[in-house]
This record gives sequence, structure tokens and C-alpha cells, in this order.
Amino acid sequence: MDFFQHQEQAKKRTTTLVFLYVLAVVLLVAAVYALIAFCVIQGGGDPFDPVILLGSIGGVLLLVLGGSCYKISELSSGGGRSIAEMLGGRAISAATYHPAERRLYNIVEEMALAAGVPVPTVYIMDKEPGINAFAAGFSPREAVIGVNRGTVDLLTRDELQGVIAHEFSHILNGDMRMNLRLIGILFGLQVLAIVGYYTMRIGTVSGSNRNSKNGGGGLVIILIGLGVMVLGYVGMFFSAIIKAAISRQREFLADASAVQFTRNPDGIAGALKKIGCPNVGSGVANEHAAEASHLFFGNVCSMFSFGDIFATHPDLTTRIRRIDPKFDGRFPKQIEPINLADESNSRSQRQSATKIPSQSAALNNSINNIANIGDVNLDKILVAATLLDAIPADVADAARNPLTAKATFYAVLLDADESIRSKQLVTMSISETPFVVRQAKQIFEHLRGLAEKAKIPLAQRITGSLRQLTLAQYKQFSHVVDELIAADQKMSLLEYTLKAILLRDLDVHFGLVKPISVRYSRLSPVRQPVVVVLSFLAYSGHSDIIVAQNAFNTALKELGLTDPIQNNSDCTVQLFDQSLRILAETSPTIKKQIFSALMTCIRYDGQITDKEEELIRAIAAMLAIPMPV
Repeated sequence: MDFFQHQEQAKKRTTTLVFLYVLAVVLLVAAVYALIAFCVIQGGGDPFDPVILLGSIGGVLLLVLGGSCYKISELSSGGGRSIAEMLGGRAISAATYHPAERRLYNIVEEMALAAGVPVPTVYIMDKEPGINAFAAGFSPREAVIGVNRGTVDLLTRDELQGVIAHEFSHILNGDMRMNLRLIGILFGLQVLAIVGYYTMRIGTVSGSNRNSKNGGGGLVIILIGLGVMVLGYVGMFFSAIIKAAISRQREFLADASAVQFTRNPDGIAGALKKIGCPNVGSGVANEHAAEASHLFFGNVCSMFSFGDIFATHPDLTTRIRRIDPKFDGRFPKQIEPINLADESNSRSQRQSATKIPSQSAALNNSINNIANIGDVNLDKILVAATLLDAIPADVADAARNPLTAKATFYAVLLDADESIRSKQLVTMSISETPFVVRQAKQIFEHLRGLAEKAKIPLAQRITGSLRQLTLAQYKQFSHVVDELIAADQKMSLLEYTLKAILLRDLDVHFGLVKPISVRYSRLSPVRQPVVVVLSFLAYSGHSDIIVAQNAFNTALKELGLTDPIQNNSDCTVQLFDQSLRILAETSPTIKKQIFSALMTCIRYDGQITDKEEELIRAIAAMLAIPMPV
């Protein structure tokens, strides 16, 4: 199953979630009405009184739907960040020099570049000594990865890479959005339990107040609270069933994907075995852990597990044996923290022992087989690591600090033509501090020998640092970028690609644009944008007008369309950009058809030029399609 099919499956799972939610609400209303009817009968009243019936239905719906809407709204504003912070996470800086945190960030960064998605913000839950991790967010563009302190301190690099690969599977397979919705929706089913709990507390305080003349009233309040809480636990029971129905098989898939990504079953299997250590486990003590239990790598609590029937995760031994059939069921009795010095050369040793494909080869693999898009493997990870290592040390250090990261991106945009570059520096000095301008000039000199292809992973590395800017700082940065690009009165493909990769993600992060949503589920409403983009591609990749027309017609035929190619003079970068923004709002199935046709156009003459590689990356970035570095 490829990336696009995973996205469609995620949509179907959301439909299943809504069905189960509606069923749970109906059953909860029935339970509340049954309790009220029983009380009415005991008092000699009529349980079928329309007021009682409508009151029961209305009251439950108000609480449940209101609670769900409240939680969904709360999560919508913060996405994955709000989950990480709710669970006590601390965001680690891209500039961290703490050895264990640096190792973690490097693994996440390599995996992100290999997958072709933005580098997620990384959180550590310092108060959690167990081994666990999660991925959260509404899309790969705004994902976060959180890990327990024990995950960082107790796992080897290979084991940590296996856990991170597991989480990237959730990012790429469309699980995160559904998991966040699950938290919001199920919160509504748990509201009655929360209301009952606080009602009991009020009754307890009222009954224990020595000055109170209404101690009996306190007892009544406690009993009412207890009854509501019991009904609330019916809702929590249903929420546990829904979590199990949605989540369990996704964990098996993510485990298998981690093995596929790293080609190292011992990595993730080793992490799971360490979880089984009696003194370690995967527990999370945070008070919000239960409502987010389905996000995690391992079980965080056993509430409503009933012998694991309703557990959010499969049995630990079963998970391990799917990866390591020879596992004898015995877990380590004691685990010591990892000595990072002992494994400092592990990656370099693996790289030296492995033939690493070129950056173009990794890209061509995805272009020639659309099913490989969103598929991570060790070759892509090693390519990403090699590209990151090729960045000059001074530039790499500058990319990790928010202020010097701005200067680094400015340096990437500085023109080789001295007259244009001088104009750009003057423009930059109007909005930026002398320090940033000076840094940009220095970094530009370091980048002179860097190939244009290598500037793409550098831009992606910068993203994590720029997320630490304030909104005002980012707006200023974005303005300067536009000014630098406009200095020569045109936008090159490299400039467009870098801007598409970097600024589109950051615009979403800072709330300046909304995340991409699906508006078109058929090809006909986006016919003209398809023609525009295909025309632009045909002219850009083929200098001969006849070859360009044939490439266009062949690709368009694949979509079942017969429109004429646009005039070359009409194929501007601006119109290309506008058309891509419309195509970004198509459904995964339609997007796959369009992207396949675009690649057919590019491959028509049997070769892919550097210019076409840039175009592919720009298109993938704009359409939110994972494309490896």
C-alpha cells in the first residue's frame, strides 16, 4: 500500500470512528434514560413523560457533544504541540549540545529528510523514566515527536532509530490526524465521569463542613455524583472499545514499517524487550496520559484492558515475536543507561560498510515507482545522513540557531552575480541587524562550493530552528526573503523550490495560512490547473517544442483529457504556483493520478535534468507529497 492509499484508508478510519462514536452516544443516552426512568418509577411517576425523555436526551447530548467540541477546538489551535505540552513535554532546540538530545535530534532529522517531510519539533518528557514515544499533529507539515526521558537514556542508537521509525510510520500513514480527532471526540464520552467526580467532591466538602446545617444535603450530592460518575464510566468503557478498534492493528503496521525503514529488526525489537524489563516499562505518570494512550509507542496504562481485550496496544510478547520469531518470552532483568561514547562511531561504521546511492538515485526511485513515495528505507536514511554531513560545519552550526538560521537562508538566496548580490545586501540591511547581514555574507562564502542540490537539505534543516522565532520575527524574515528573491526581477526554480519547502510549512506553523484541506474529489474541477502545470513542466524539461507537446499529450492522455498545451509565454512561475495551490486541495486518489501524470511528462525523454529535479521537489512540497532529499 503506497502513501496515497494510506491517506485514503485514514479517511475511511475516520468514518468508522464517527460511526462508533454515534453508537456510543446512543447507548450512553439509553443508559442515562434507564437510570432516570428507574428513579421516576420509584417515586411513582411516569417514566415515559416526554419531558423526562427529551430532558435525558438533551442533557446527555449537550454534555457529550459540548465536551467533544470543546476539546476538538482546543486541539485545533495547537495541534501536536498542545498534546506534547499537555503531557509535560519540553521542546529541544535544534542547537542542543546535550549528547543524548543531539543524538535524538539527529535521528529525527535524518528520518525526516529520508521521508521527504519537514523535520518535526522534538519534545522530551523529562519526568517520565520509562521507554515510550508518540507522534502527534494534523499533518506531516506540523508533526511533533515526543519521547520519554527513559527512551533517550536507555536505548542504543539502533533501538532509538527503530522507535523513531515506528513514529514516522504514523506520520506517513495518516494516523496522526485521526488520533488527534480521537482524543477530542472521546473526551465528550468521558465528560459525565468528570462531572460526576467533581459533583462528589462538592458533596464531600459540603458534608464535611462542620458549620454546615445541611449535612444530609451533602450526602445526597455525593450519591448524585456517584451515579453520574458510574454512568460516566460507561462512556469511558465505550471510549476504550473505540480506541482498541481503531488503534491496535495500526501498531502492528507501524512495527513492520520500522523494520522496513531501517532494515534492522533488532532495533525496534530491542526497544520492545527493554520495555518488558520490570524496572523500566512504558508507563507515563502524567495525568493526561490515559486520554492520549493510543498515541504512544507502548501501553501507558491498563484501564479497561480486561486481559488486553480492549487495550490500545497489542501484547508486548506478541509484538516482539512478529519481529523476532525466536524470542523466548524472557525480558531483561536490569538495564543500564547507554554510554554514548561507546557507540559514537556506529553510524560512521555503518556508512563506510554500505554503498550509499546518490541523491538523484533516491529521487529517481520514487519518481519511477509512485508506490515508493512516502516509503522510507535505509538507503534514503544514509543519503540524508551523508547530505547533512556534507554541509560545512560552520554552516551546520549556524543553521541550528534561530538568528543565524535566518542568516543561513538569506545566504542561500544571495546571487552569484555581484551586482545583484550587492542590491540584495542593501535590501537586507534595511530590515535586519548588522549582525545578521554580516553572518549572511560570511555563510555565503562557505556555500560557494556547495552544489544547488545540497542547498535543499540545508533549507530543511533550517526549518526546525526557525520555528523558534516569534510571529513578528517570522513575518520580518518572510518579508526579507521575498525582497531578496525579487532583487533580480525574477524567481528562479531553485528560489521557488526553497520557498515552497521552507516557507509554506512555516506559514502553517505560525498560523498565517490554514493547513491544506480537501476540496476536490474529482478531476474535472481542477482540469485547467492540471493543464497549466503540465504545460509548464513540458516546456521546462524539453527545449524542442515538438517533444514538449508530445510529452504534454502523453501525460494528459494518462488522465483521460485532451486539452491543448498552453502557450509557452503564458507559462509563468506565478501561474504555475497558483495552479499548484489549487491541486494541493485534491483528494489523495486524485492527487496520485495528477502526480503520476506529471512524472510521466518529466520522464518522457528518458532523462531527468537538474532543473526537472528542482521542479519535482517544488511540486511535491506544494502538494504535501513526501519526497526524499
